[in-house]
Amino acid sequence: MSTPYRPVLLSPSDIAHLIGRPKGTVKRWASEGRITSYDGRYDYLELRDVATGAVKVPPKRTTPLPAGV
Repeated sequence: MSTPYRPVLLSPSDIAHLIGRPKGTVKRWASEGRITSYDGRYDYLELRDVATGAVKVPPKRTTPLPAGV
């Protein structure tokens, strides 16, 4: 049995602070389809690799996430 995915939703300002990027960059990534917007909030778990320095920019998604993910 798998546990349902539970996003860690934060404001654009909080996300920007945690990943060391401007708030506008976070919003642009959402508009480009790199991260998911949940009514103006963003999932920190989608940006863990950016926060740790593993990647500079999250990749563009080729397929949308299923509902509830």
